[in-house]
Amino acid sequence: MPLILLLALLSMLTGASLASGLLSALPLRPGLIGLALMLVSAALARRHWQRSAHGPGSLERSCWHGLLSYSLLAGHLAALLWRMGPVLDMHSLRGHALAIDSWTLIIGALLSWQVARDPAPRRDERDAQFAAQALSGSWYALLFLLLLLILALGFGERTVVADFNQPLLAHLLILIVTLACAFHQAAQLRLYRLEAAAEAEAA
Repeated sequence: MPLILLLALLSMLTGASLASGLLSALPLRPGLIGLALMLVSAALARRHWQRSAHGPGSLERSCWHGLLSYSLLAGHLAALLWRMGPVLDMHSLRGHALAIDSWTLIIGALLSWQVARDPAPRRDERDAQFAAQALSGSWYALLFLLLLLILALGFGERTVVADFNQPLLAHLLILIVTLACAFHQAAQLRLYRLEAAAEAEAA
């Protein structure tokens, strides 16, 4: 579990740095830098898994990719909202530039999945069971995040929340869904690692 949380945190920080303006002096857009990082990391992961005698299965590979991709996208979107809020102007020059970066990262997630995925997909009943258990947990995470937003909207009339405009609220909902997806991948990976630890102890 510590490894899962560490990689998720590093991915979120990477995504946040891409939207923070720290890379504005570079000749490439931050979105393109993020896309390149995603492709390179996917290629390295695939190479590592192919060399490993006991590499992860198809669905576990998908979970690792999903965890890192969703975490990076969530970090990027959170930093974007922090910079643009509380009134999100989607039609400003900066808004357009950050939107292009966001879509570039989404494309990077899709392309990197094609690189990292198992070339011979396979799954069994265990995969379906773990996916169902993790989905149940992610629903609670989603409800918790939505509850926080509802409470903020309901009781934050004298705070900065009262200044949120409709585009920002829409993107907050997107952020909540993205975080719930990342939680789902993390919960599923935890089940795989618990199973691997139990098998190691039995051996």
